[in-house]
Amino acid sequence: MVKPERDLEAVRRQAADWLARLRSDSRTQGDEAGFKAWLDRSEHHRTTFDALTSTWELAGALRHDSQIAIAAKPKPPAPLARRAVLAGVGVSAIGLGWLAFAPEVYATGVGETRTLHLDDGSSVLLDADSRLSVRIDGRQRRAGLDKGRAFFRAARDPARPFVVAADGREIIGEGGDAFGVSVLSQTVSVVAVEGQVLVMTPGQPSGRITASAGQRVLATGQGPARRETADVQSATAWRFGQAVFDDQTLVEALAEMNRYSRRRIELSDPALESLRISGVYKAGDNEAFARSVATLLDLDVRASGGGLLIEPRGGA
Repeated sequence: MVKPERDLEAVRRQAADWLARLRSDSRTQGDEAGFKAWLDRSEHHRTTFDALTSTWELAGALRHDSQIAIAAKPKPPAPLARRAVLAGVGVSAIGLGWLAFAPEVYATGVGETRTLHLDDGSSVLLDADSRLSVRIDGRQRRAGLDKGRAFFRAARDPARPFVVAADGREIIGEGGDAFGVSVLSQTVSVVAVEGQVLVMTPGQPSGRITASAGQRVLATGQGPARRETADVQSATAWRFGQAVFDDQTLVEALAEMNRYSRRRIELSDPALESLRISGVYKAGDNEAFARSVATLLDLDVRASGGGLLIEPRGGA
């Protein structure tokens, strides 16, 4: 049974009240006992409180990061020792709040891109073969990039940081920022185009990295993230229908080109995968790309089963 909106709003107000009481210096054991009893009344109480504290903590993490220059704002209260309060009451860590409310889900197919205009004034360009979840309400702005690539222009809203979750990492913008995020080949890449963004792994505050305009942060698997200077024009060329390769392997280049065309390009021999290619190509024109590669690398290309097959010259 779906709860009426007025009941949901009442629980949200109660959660906000408990957050304020637990953050108070005058908090008592009675407050903590009452809070535990309130949580135990329903799973919805737990997830609503988790969503609220998740957004609050992310906002605090961004405001207090010493590497980010942010306009002066009133100093927020001291961080809530939330894990200490919740340790004995069975409430999960950050993340349940994201699951508590159904987000909007957007997906694109091969060769398809989509522009999203969000309720908060932000916009997203979703690349081909990508999937994005978005939840924006009065307390939080969160997106989850499950796969593919997206370019975000986050509207300014200091009270609600714009948070993008991508394969275990979180990318946080205060607003007024423009940045690209990709989840490809088990690697998360974040390219800052305007403003600054914070890249972090939840629960690992020492691993925070700030990316300013013209920088990129790369993270593979559970390994540490690294920051480097980025060629922003090349890194975001997909927004303009271009695929840019700079000494990439042929197998990497094919994976990129095949995102934009159902006429897939395959290699006849795994030995060809490590050949390297550079150049600027039109995304979606796989035939022109395949013939260019064949000429540059002294290979042959032929039609095969509705796609294209690149093979050694003369079938050798």
